[in-house]
Amino acid sequence: MKTKISASLACANPINIQKDFEELDKSCIDLYHIDLCDGVFAPTFLLNSAVIKALRRLTKRRLDVHIYGHHPSKYLDELKRSGTDVVIVHVETEGEDYIKTIQEIRRMGMKAGVAILPTSQVPENISQVLPLISVVVANTVGPAYAGQTFNVAGVQNMKKIHDIAHDLGLTLEFAADGSVSSERLPLFLEAGANHFILGTSSLFLGNNLPENARIFQENLSSEIEKMTKR
Repeated sequence: MKTKISASLACANPINIQKDFEELDKSCIDLYHIDLCDGVFAPTFLLNSAVIKALRRLTKRRLDVHIYGHHPSKYLDELKRSGTDVVIVHVETEGEDYIKTIQEIRRMGMKAGVAILPTSQVPENISQVLPLISVVVANTVGPAYAGQTFNVAGVQNMKKIHDIAHDLGLTLEFAADGSVSSERLPLFLEAGANHFILGTSSLFLGNNLPENARIFQENLSSEIEKMTKR
């Protein structure tokens, strides 16, 4: 599967997100990753469906919405209307069965994904949900806040789920989310990552977002080339 890089819009300039977005849409970024927080699962509030709808008008690229929230199904109608392409829910969500939520996402015509925090164990029923989704997001930091300490347990979760998917004959996106930098690419790639969600560790640094994206893409291509020669 071709690798993808996405921009975590939670890290964009909150008072001028359109400027950052328009710069990124001219870059090599493949898609956008949008955190939607309920203030409980993740004790913060970032973006909402109104922002997603406004951004949808500005791009044809894929919009992934990562719900850091309990009762995620209550957001689905708004996300569908806002033009969301992929909805990602957490295995840790409370108040409803995350597998049933994923089934509802698919019924509504959107693609689904599943996410897991680095402090969690891979659930025993994960093999039931993998055939229903297109992307697995392995958090390598805690929920939603930028600049958190890297937690290698998130990489271990990715590797375990990747191996289960491989045994099932599935080809999925495996996205690393949190403290994603060029220096950590070997670790992520060895775990099966093929999608890299970029935030303050690699993309939202300084004032040249397209250049930062280009540098990361070049480093990614270089690291993959090294791996293929081993």
